Amino acid sequence: MKEMEKNEVVRLEKSKKTAEGKNVLDLSDIEDEGNQLSEGIARAQTVVRHVEKDEFLKSYKFAAVFSVTEIDETLIEVGLASGGIVDYFSDNRPNDYVFDEKLYKSVIPTKYASGNIIMFKFSRLLSGFPPNTEIKKQYKYPIIAVYHKHLKALEIRLDRVKPYFQDDEFFYTQQIELVLNWFKRNLNCQFENINFPAVIDYIIKTLEQDEVSVHSQSMSLPNGGKAVLDTGADENYILPLLGELKELIRSHEELFDKSPEIKQILDGFIAEIETNANLPWIALIWKGTDKGKSTTVKFKHDYLNQEYSFLQYYGQQSNMEKMNNVTDYIIKNKIEFDRLEDIARSEDDGSTEDPINV
Repeated sequence: MKEMEKNEVVRLEKSKKTAEGKNVLDLSDIEDEGNQLSEGIARAQTVVRHVEKDEFLKSYKFAAVFSVTEIDETLIEVGLASGGIVDYFSDNRPNDYVFDEKLYKSVIPTKYASGNIIMFKFSRLLSGFPPNTEIKKQYKYPIIAVYHKHLKALEIRLDRVKPYFQDDEFFYTQQIELVLNWFKRNLNCQFENINFPAVIDYIIKTLEQDEVSVHSQSMSLPNGGKAVLDTGADENYILPLLGELKELIRSHEELFDKSPEIKQILDGFIAEIETNANLPWIALIWKGTDKGKSTTVKFKHDYLNQEYSFLQYYGQQSNMEKMNNVTDYIIKNKIEFDRLEDIARSEDDGSTEDPINV
Protein backbone atom coordinates (compact mmCIF):
# COMPACT_ATOMS: atom_id res chain seq x y z
CA MET A 1 0.00 0.00 0.00
CA LYS A 2 2.86 2.39 0.79
CA GLU A 3 4.39 1.64 -2.59
CA MET A 4 1.10 2.38 -4.34
CA GLU A 5 0.82 5.63 -2.41
CA LYS A 6 4.37 6.55 -3.47
CA ASN A 7 3.49 5.81 -7.12
CA GLU A 8 0.28 7.85 -6.76
CA VAL A 9 -2.02 4.92 -7.39
CA VAL A 10 -3.83 5.49 -4.08
CA ARG A 11 -4.01 8.13 -1.36
CA LEU A 12 -4.02 6.77 2.19
CA GLU A 13 -3.97 10.06 4.11
CA LYS A 14 -6.14 13.11 3.56
CA SER A 15 -3.14 15.40 4.06
CA LYS A 16 -1.34 13.90 1.05
CA LYS A 17 -1.50 16.06 -2.07
CA THR A 18 -1.90 14.62 -5.56
CA ALA A 19 -0.14 15.88 -8.66
CA GLU A 20 -2.40 17.75 -11.05
CA GLY A 21 -4.03 15.50 -13.63
CA LYS A 22 -3.36 12.32 -11.67
CA ASN A 23 -6.28 9.94 -11.21
CA VAL A 24 -5.58 8.68 -7.69
CA LEU A 25 -7.91 6.43 -5.72
CA ASP A 26 -8.72 8.07 -2.38
CA LEU A 27 -8.72 5.49 0.42
CA SER A 28 -8.19 7.97 3.23
CA ASP A 29 -11.79 7.46 4.37
CA ILE A 30 -11.02 3.88 5.42
CA GLU A 31 -9.75 3.95 9.00
CA ASP A 32 -8.81 0.27 9.23
CA GLU A 33 -5.50 -0.18 7.40
CA GLY A 34 -6.22 -3.89 7.04
CA ASN A 35 -9.20 -3.13 4.82
CA GLN A 36 -7.49 -0.58 2.58
CA LEU A 37 -6.08 -3.15 0.16
CA SER A 38 -9.31 -5.14 -0.23
CA GLU A 39 -11.26 -1.91 -0.72
CA GLY A 40 -8.71 -0.67 -3.26
CA ILE A 41 -9.03 -3.91 -5.23
CA ALA A 42 -12.82 -3.63 -5.16
CA ARG A 43 -12.86 0.01 -6.24
CA ALA A 44 -10.16 0.37 -8.91
CA GLN A 45 -8.61 -1.71 -11.65
CA THR A 46 -5.37 0.29 -11.25
CA VAL A 47 -4.91 -1.27 -7.80
CA VAL A 48 -5.51 -4.77 -9.21
CA ARG A 49 -2.93 -4.15 -11.94
CA HIS A 50 -0.37 -2.95 -9.39
CA VAL A 51 -0.87 -6.07 -7.25
CA GLU A 52 -0.55 -8.31 -10.32
CA LYS A 53 2.70 -6.59 -11.31
CA ASP A 54 4.09 -6.81 -7.76
CA GLU A 55 3.55 -10.58 -7.81
CA PHE A 56 6.12 -10.77 -10.62
CA LEU A 57 8.68 -8.42 -9.09
CA LYS A 58 8.72 -9.37 -5.41
CA SER A 59 10.97 -12.02 -3.89
CA TYR A 60 9.66 -15.41 -2.77
CA LYS A 61 10.50 -17.81 0.06
CA PHE A 62 11.07 -20.97 -2.00
CA ALA A 63 12.53 -21.87 -5.38
CA ALA A 64 13.62 -24.82 -7.51
CA VAL A 65 16.08 -24.35 -10.39
CA PHE A 66 16.51 -26.62 -13.41
CA SER A 67 18.66 -26.67 -16.52
CA VAL A 68 16.44 -26.34 -19.57
CA THR A 69 16.81 -26.71 -23.30
CA GLU A 70 16.55 -23.40 -25.13
CA ILE A 71 12.89 -22.45 -25.36
CA ASP A 72 11.50 -21.88 -28.83
CA GLU A 73 10.00 -18.41 -28.39
CA THR A 74 7.81 -18.86 -31.46
CA LEU A 75 5.81 -21.33 -29.34
CA ILE A 76 5.26 -18.54 -26.82
CA GLU A 77 3.90 -16.39 -29.65
CA VAL A 78 1.62 -19.26 -30.67
CA GLY A 79 0.32 -19.42 -27.10
CA LEU A 80 -0.28 -15.67 -27.02
CA ALA A 81 -2.15 -15.79 -30.34
CA SER A 82 -4.34 -18.71 -29.27
CA GLY A 83 -5.15 -17.29 -25.83
CA GLY A 84 -3.20 -20.00 -23.99
CA ILE A 85 -0.87 -17.30 -22.62
CA VAL A 86 -1.70 -13.70 -21.70
CA ASP A 87 0.82 -10.86 -22.06
CA TYR A 88 0.89 -8.59 -19.00
CA PHE A 89 1.71 -5.59 -21.21
CA SER A 90 -1.16 -6.15 -23.66
CA ASP A 91 -3.76 -3.42 -23.90
CA ASN A 92 -7.13 -4.41 -22.44
CA ARG A 93 -5.82 -7.75 -21.21
CA PRO A 94 -7.97 -9.61 -18.67
CA ASN A 95 -6.94 -10.03 -15.06
CA ASP A 96 -4.80 -13.04 -14.18
CA TYR A 97 -6.61 -16.31 -14.84
CA VAL A 98 -7.06 -18.22 -11.59
CA PHE A 99 -7.43 -22.00 -11.60
CA ASP A 100 -8.11 -24.56 -8.90
CA GLU A 101 -6.79 -28.10 -8.50
CA LYS A 102 -9.57 -29.57 -10.66
CA LEU A 103 -8.73 -27.36 -13.65
CA TYR A 104 -5.00 -27.97 -14.14
CA LYS A 105 -5.44 -28.58 -17.88
CA SER A 106 -7.03 -25.15 -18.42
CA VAL A 107 -4.13 -23.19 -16.92
CA ILE A 108 -3.52 -19.83 -18.64
CA PRO A 109 -0.38 -18.09 -17.31
CA THR A 110 0.44 -14.40 -17.58
CA LYS A 111 3.74 -13.53 -19.28
CA TYR A 112 6.06 -10.70 -18.21
CA ALA A 113 9.30 -10.17 -20.18
CA SER A 114 12.24 -7.99 -19.14
CA GLY A 115 15.71 -8.16 -20.69
CA ASN A 116 17.12 -11.71 -20.58
CA ILE A 117 14.24 -12.92 -18.42
CA ILE A 118 10.78 -14.17 -19.37
CA MET A 119 8.44 -14.81 -16.44
CA PHE A 120 5.19 -16.77 -16.41
CA LYS A 121 2.72 -16.40 -13.55
CA PHE A 122 0.47 -19.32 -12.69
CA SER A 123 -2.33 -18.12 -10.39
CA ARG A 124 -3.80 -20.90 -8.31
CA LEU A 125 -6.95 -20.61 -6.19
CA LEU A 126 -6.48 -22.19 -2.78
CA SER A 127 -9.34 -22.92 -0.40
CA GLY A 128 -9.28 -23.97 3.23
CA PHE A 129 -10.78 -23.65 6.67
CA PRO A 130 -8.65 -21.94 9.33
CA PRO A 131 -8.43 -23.76 12.67
CA ASN A 132 -11.48 -23.46 14.95
CA THR A 133 -13.68 -21.93 12.29
CA GLU A 134 -16.21 -23.08 9.72
CA ILE A 135 -15.66 -20.08 7.49
CA LYS A 136 -14.01 -21.03 4.21
CA LYS A 137 -11.13 -18.82 3.07
CA GLN A 138 -9.89 -18.46 -0.50
CA TYR A 139 -6.45 -17.30 -1.53
CA LYS A 140 -4.88 -16.33 -4.86
CA TYR A 141 -1.53 -18.11 -4.84
CA PRO A 142 0.96 -16.99 -7.53
CA ILE A 143 3.64 -19.39 -8.78
CA ILE A 144 6.31 -17.66 -10.86
CA ALA A 145 8.32 -19.52 -13.51
CA VAL A 146 11.42 -17.53 -14.49
CA TYR A 147 13.16 -18.47 -17.74
CA HIS A 148 16.72 -17.12 -17.64
CA LYS A 149 17.49 -17.11 -21.36
CA HIS A 150 21.21 -16.31 -21.01
CA LEU A 151 21.66 -19.12 -18.46
CA LYS A 152 19.34 -21.71 -20.03
CA ALA A 153 17.74 -22.21 -16.64
CA LEU A 154 14.16 -22.34 -15.41
CA GLU A 155 13.47 -21.22 -11.85
CA ILE A 156 10.14 -21.84 -10.14
CA ARG A 157 9.35 -19.50 -7.25
CA LEU A 158 6.73 -20.06 -4.57
CA ASP A 159 5.70 -18.59 -1.26
CA ARG A 160 4.92 -20.28 2.04
CA VAL A 161 1.33 -21.46 2.45
CA LYS A 162 -0.56 -21.96 5.69
CA PRO A 163 -1.11 -25.65 6.50
CA TYR A 164 -4.91 -25.49 6.11
CA PHE A 165 -4.45 -24.59 2.42
CA GLN A 166 -2.28 -27.68 1.80
CA ASP A 167 -3.57 -31.15 1.01
CA ASP A 168 -0.41 -32.89 2.24
CA GLU A 169 3.36 -32.51 2.68
CA PHE A 170 3.87 -32.70 -1.10
CA PHE A 171 2.07 -29.40 -1.76
CA TYR A 172 5.16 -27.54 -3.01
CA THR A 173 6.45 -30.42 -5.15
CA GLN A 174 3.01 -30.68 -6.75
CA GLN A 175 3.09 -27.01 -7.77
CA ILE A 176 6.58 -27.45 -9.24
CA GLU A 177 5.46 -30.51 -11.17
CA LEU A 178 2.43 -28.63 -12.47
CA VAL A 179 4.62 -25.87 -13.91
CA LEU A 180 7.18 -28.28 -15.41
CA ASN A 181 4.39 -30.25 -17.08
CA TRP A 182 2.95 -27.06 -18.56
CA PHE A 183 6.35 -26.15 -20.06
CA LYS A 184 6.76 -29.67 -21.47
CA ARG A 185 3.29 -29.70 -22.96
CA ASN A 186 3.13 -26.15 -24.32
CA LEU A 187 6.74 -25.12 -25.01
CA ASN A 188 8.26 -28.54 -25.76
CA CYS A 189 10.90 -28.15 -23.02
CA GLN A 190 13.28 -30.75 -21.65
CA PHE A 191 14.57 -30.39 -18.09
CA GLU A 192 17.59 -31.65 -16.22
CA ASN A 193 18.11 -31.66 -12.47
CA ILE A 194 21.14 -29.64 -11.36
CA ASN A 195 23.71 -31.46 -9.25
CA PHE A 196 23.61 -28.83 -6.51
CA PRO A 197 25.75 -30.75 -3.99
CA ALA A 198 28.63 -30.92 -6.48
CA VAL A 199 28.23 -27.30 -7.61
CA ILE A 200 28.08 -26.00 -4.04
CA ASP A 201 31.11 -28.11 -3.13
CA TYR A 202 32.93 -26.53 -6.08
CA ILE A 203 31.93 -23.04 -4.93
CA ILE A 204 33.14 -23.68 -1.38
CA LYS A 205 36.43 -25.38 -2.23
CA THR A 206 37.71 -23.49 -5.24
CA LEU A 207 36.47 -19.92 -5.06
CA GLU A 208 37.43 -16.92 -2.97
CA GLN A 209 35.05 -16.50 -0.06
CA ASP A 210 34.72 -12.71 -0.26
CA GLU A 211 31.20 -12.91 -1.66
CA VAL A 212 29.68 -16.17 -0.41
CA SER A 213 30.30 -18.44 2.58
CA VAL A 214 28.76 -21.47 4.23
CA HIS A 215 26.24 -20.30 6.81
CA SER A 216 25.16 -23.66 8.24
CA GLN A 217 24.81 -27.30 7.28
CA SER A 218 23.39 -30.60 8.42
CA MET A 219 25.66 -33.65 8.51
CA SER A 220 24.73 -37.33 8.75
CA LEU A 221 27.86 -39.32 9.56
CA PRO A 222 28.56 -42.93 8.48
CA ASN A 223 28.51 -44.11 12.11
CA GLY A 224 24.91 -42.88 12.47
CA GLY A 225 25.77 -39.63 14.21
CA LYS A 226 24.07 -36.39 13.15
CA ALA A 227 25.03 -32.76 13.63
CA VAL A 228 23.88 -29.30 12.57
CA LEU A 229 26.73 -26.82 12.26
CA ASP A 230 25.90 -23.10 12.35
CA THR A 231 28.22 -20.10 12.10
CA GLY A 232 26.22 -18.23 14.72
CA ALA A 233 25.63 -14.50 14.99
CA ASP A 234 29.14 -13.25 14.20
CA GLU A 235 30.21 -12.25 10.69
CA ASN A 236 33.32 -14.46 10.42
CA TYR A 237 31.23 -17.27 8.90
CA ILE A 238 33.43 -20.09 10.22
CA LEU A 239 31.59 -23.35 10.82
CA PRO A 240 32.17 -24.83 14.29
CA LEU A 241 34.31 -27.94 14.67
CA LEU A 242 35.47 -28.67 11.11
CA GLY A 243 35.65 -25.02 10.06
CA GLU A 244 37.35 -24.00 13.28
CA LEU A 245 39.79 -26.89 12.95
CA LYS A 246 40.69 -25.80 9.41
CA GLU A 247 41.17 -22.23 10.63
CA LEU A 248 43.35 -23.47 13.51
CA ILE A 249 45.61 -25.32 11.05
CA ARG A 250 45.81 -22.26 8.78
CA SER A 251 46.58 -19.82 11.58
CA HIS A 252 49.35 -22.06 13.00
CA GLU A 253 50.78 -23.18 9.68
CA GLU A 254 54.41 -22.89 10.77
CA LEU A 255 53.85 -25.10 13.83
CA PHE A 256 52.03 -27.76 11.83
CA ASP A 257 54.74 -27.69 9.14
CA LYS A 258 57.16 -28.77 11.86
CA SER A 259 54.87 -31.71 12.68
CA PRO A 260 53.79 -32.99 9.25
CA GLU A 261 52.52 -36.31 10.67
CA ILE A 262 50.05 -34.52 12.95
CA LYS A 263 48.93 -32.23 10.13
CA GLN A 264 48.46 -35.25 7.86
CA ILE A 265 46.33 -37.00 10.50
CA LEU A 266 44.12 -33.91 11.00
CA ASP A 267 43.79 -33.26 7.24
CA GLY A 268 42.85 -36.92 6.74
CA PHE A 269 40.28 -36.72 9.55
CA ILE A 270 38.64 -33.63 8.02
CA ALA A 271 38.70 -35.08 4.48
CA GLU A 272 37.16 -38.38 5.61
CA ILE A 273 34.25 -36.66 7.33
CA GLU A 274 33.62 -34.29 4.43
CA THR A 275 33.84 -37.13 1.89
CA ASN A 276 31.74 -39.71 3.69
CA ALA A 277 29.20 -37.52 5.48
CA ASN A 278 25.80 -37.07 3.90
CA LEU A 279 24.65 -33.44 3.76
CA PRO A 280 20.81 -33.36 3.69
CA TRP A 281 20.98 -29.58 3.47
CA ILE A 282 23.44 -26.72 3.44
CA ALA A 283 22.89 -22.97 3.70
CA LEU A 284 25.02 -20.37 1.94
CA ILE A 285 25.13 -16.67 2.70
CA TRP A 286 25.73 -13.96 0.10
CA LYS A 287 27.19 -11.27 2.34
CA GLY A 288 26.24 -8.11 0.45
CA THR A 289 28.04 -4.80 0.56
CA ASP A 290 25.80 -3.17 3.18
CA LYS A 291 25.16 -4.43 6.70
CA GLY A 292 21.85 -6.24 6.91
CA LYS A 293 21.70 -6.75 3.12
CA SER A 294 22.98 -10.33 3.11
CA THR A 295 20.99 -13.16 1.53
CA THR A 296 20.87 -16.60 3.13
CA VAL A 297 19.65 -19.60 1.13
CA LYS A 298 19.17 -23.15 2.39
CA PHE A 299 19.57 -25.90 -0.21
CA LYS A 300 17.57 -29.02 0.71
CA HIS A 301 18.97 -31.79 -1.49
CA ASP A 302 16.75 -34.60 -2.86
CA TYR A 303 13.75 -32.76 -1.45
CA LEU A 304 11.07 -35.33 -0.54
CA ASN A 305 12.90 -37.83 -2.80
CA GLN A 306 12.30 -35.65 -5.86
CA GLU A 307 15.96 -35.73 -7.00
CA TYR A 308 16.23 -31.95 -7.10
CA SER A 309 17.27 -29.35 -4.54
CA PHE A 310 14.68 -27.10 -2.92
CA LEU A 311 15.89 -23.56 -2.12
CA GLN A 312 14.59 -21.69 0.90
CA TYR A 313 15.30 -17.96 1.26
CA TYR A 314 15.65 -16.41 4.71
CA GLY A 315 15.24 -12.84 5.82
CA GLN A 316 12.91 -10.05 4.82
CA GLN A 317 11.30 -10.24 1.41
CA SER A 318 12.16 -7.45 -0.98
CA ASN A 319 12.34 -7.47 -4.79
CA MET A 320 13.30 -10.26 -7.14
CA GLU A 321 16.82 -8.89 -7.69
CA LYS A 322 18.39 -10.88 -4.84
CA MET A 323 16.87 -14.12 -6.20
CA ASN A 324 18.12 -13.28 -9.70
CA ASN A 325 21.62 -12.65 -8.32
CA VAL A 326 21.71 -15.99 -6.47
CA THR A 327 20.51 -17.92 -9.53
CA ASP A 328 22.98 -16.11 -11.78
CA TYR A 329 25.86 -16.86 -9.39
CA ILE A 330 24.99 -20.54 -9.04
CA ILE A 331 24.39 -21.24 -12.74
CA LYS A 332 27.57 -19.47 -13.84
CA ASN A 333 29.55 -21.58 -11.37
CA LYS A 334 27.70 -24.69 -12.60
CA ILE A 335 28.79 -23.87 -16.15
CA GLU A 336 32.43 -23.54 -15.02
CA PHE A 337 32.19 -26.73 -12.94
CA ASP A 338 30.78 -28.64 -15.93
CA ARG A 339 33.55 -27.27 -18.16
CA LEU A 340 36.25 -28.49 -15.79
CA GLU A 341 34.53 -31.87 -15.47
CA ASP A 342 34.52 -32.19 -19.28
CA ILE A 343 38.24 -31.40 -19.40
CA ALA A 344 38.97 -33.99 -16.69
CA ARG A 345 36.92 -36.64 -18.52
CA SER A 346 38.63 -35.92 -21.84
CA GLU A 347 42.05 -36.23 -20.18
CA ASP A 348 41.03 -39.55 -18.61
CA ASP A 349 39.93 -40.75 -22.06
CA GLY A 350 43.25 -39.67 -23.54
CA SER A 351 41.56 -37.22 -25.89
CA THR A 352 43.53 -34.13 -26.96
CA GLU A 353 40.54 -32.33 -28.44
CA ASP A 354 39.12 -29.24 -26.79
CA PRO A 355 35.94 -30.52 -25.08
CA ILE A 356 34.27 -27.15 -25.52
CA ASN A 357 34.47 -27.43 -29.30
CA VAL A 358 33.72 -31.15 -29.63
